[in-house]
Amino acid sequence: MTSLRSFNPALAKHFSAPLPKFQYSFKHLARRETCQAILDKLDLTKKYTQPGKLDIVDVFSGYGLFSTMINYELKPRKHVIIENIKANVGLWKEKIRILENSNANRENFVLYNRDGYNWDTYEDLISKDKLISPSFQSRDKIHDELLIIGNLSPTKYESLIAQWIMCCAYNNWLQKYGRVRMLCFVPTATAKKFMSGPAFGKRNKSSVKRDLFTNSKLVAITETEDTVVAEGSGYDPRLLFKDQPILIPSKGTLPTNSDFALLEIEPENIVATTAIEEHEHFMQNLFYSPSKKVKDQLPFIGPGALDDLAPHIPDEIMVKGIRELTKSDWELLFHVYDNWPFRPSLLDQMDFIHEDSRNF
Repeated sequence: MTSLRSFNPALAKHFSAPLPKFQYSFKHLARRETCQAILDKLDLTKKYTQPGKLDIVDVFSGYGLFSTMINYELKPRKHVIIENIKANVGLWKEKIRILENSNANRENFVLYNRDGYNWDTYEDLISKDKLISPSFQSRDKIHDELLIIGNLSPTKYESLIAQWIMCCAYNNWLQKYGRVRMLCFVPTATAKKFMSGPAFGKRNKSSVKRDLFTNSKLVAITETEDTVVAEGSGYDPRLLFKDQPILIPSKGTLPTNSDFALLEIEPENIVATTAIEEHEHFMQNLFYSPSKKVKDQLPFIGPGALDDLAPHIPDEIMVKGIRELTKSDWELLFHVYDNWPFRPSLLDQMDFIHEDSRNF
């Protein structure tokens, strides 16, 4: 049996109560053993070696079993719960009341009743309300005093995880303080797309950006309800082999039989420049027809692109389909594009008309 070393005994009665009925599209871990297995796999105590200096920003925590266990594991200086759903705010007030009566809340939880979807929330919690004061750290390592946890499991938040990944490229939002690790619960469909590798059918712009700007791992996935389908079906098989994700039992989720995944996202050491925005539009132009080859899509980059760029691109890349391009392939294409004297302006690229087939 898995040792439950990270479960806070002061909250045993609280988490033994009947599970909440309504989750407002959010999905949660509801089994202590599963949370512990995930924490064992993450091995965060080796990544955050100074507990008294660690701040955790925890968004849409809701039921909060995983949050309380990661808190007990890491013993942070401050653990800010960003939550504004009335029922969940009530749950967290109850947790904090129990902890205050038990040990004066030495877990250092702070409930911040704001909307985690609103970008101003993060600026206010630091600059206005001064709940935490993150240090600026060198980008040659992962920030060891700040951790972000986000429950982005509702389907409507797929765009938000895409934005968080781009913050790793632009070095803005909370990523301006350094390369801040993010633990994100996301819909299964989003994980399958965003974590796809080259040549896999679900490879898209967001999976390329995730590949370019982060070092991400698939930490855990939920069991499938279909007994005929193999566990992990629909994920890139190379990803499953590499990351060996924890399997979350279907009865260990809230609501029962929920489907979601947990990603560990570490930003790469990216030098933020205006070129990133140009690269996004360059990539978008190629991805308008992702099944076509690079040589077929180059003419859509701008007048003369095929004639000017092709001599600088290896033949083996020119004949690849857009979904087949690897991280290094994209980096080479960006380099060639950046050095093109007749590169169209960003405004020109935005005005270029295609049939709109954009997706995350």
